[in-house]
Amino acid sequence: MFDINTYRKETTLKDGTKVLLRPMVAEDQDALYEFFKGVPREDSRYLRDDVTSRLLVEKWAKNLDYTKTLPILAVKNGAIVADATINRRRSGWKWHLGTVRMFVHKDFRKVGLGRLMIEEVCQIAFKLELEKLIVEIPEINRAAINAFNKNGFSRVAVIPNLVKDRENRPLDVVVMTKDIKPARDEEYDYDF
Repeated sequence: MFDINTYRKETTLKDGTKVLLRPMVAEDQDALYEFFKGVPREDSRYLRDDVTSRLLVEKWAKNLDYTKTLPILAVKNGAIVADATINRRRSGWKWHLGTVRMFVHKDFRKVGLGRLMIEEVCQIAFKLELEKLIVEIPEINRAAINAFNKNGFSRVAVIPNLVKDRENRPLDVVVMTKDIKPARDEEYDYDF
């Protein structure tokens, strides 16, 4: 059984930088706020939440519930350099799905950290017995779309004008999925 509370993974990026991957804990609140405070305005326009809000980051830190939202951080010398989350439901018709969100600090792009975070989220999803991961990316973010595509995610839809950026401009969203486990378990006796 996978225990997220003991999960830690040290890894080396393409440029030789060492980072530690681990779940977020409540004590990461200030470091997470500093991480998001450094998000360039151009990037923040396309994020789902206003990550520059200290109150929002405080809420995330105070309400950590790994069964609903599992944030995995990449940390270098105590500073957060990337954040990936798996959002999931534990009941209902979407219990087997995980929705992924990810952001990598601009200084840590093009060194393999995004790829590493996507791979790690997929491995964790497998250990959590999720069957499929879903990611929604503004179509304008080609780099993120390419990164997920290279890691086995497939484009399944483009929804025109689904969201609006921070400047109230409509954006098309690309929906991508990746099968983590087969949708049908051959060991189970399906009665149909």
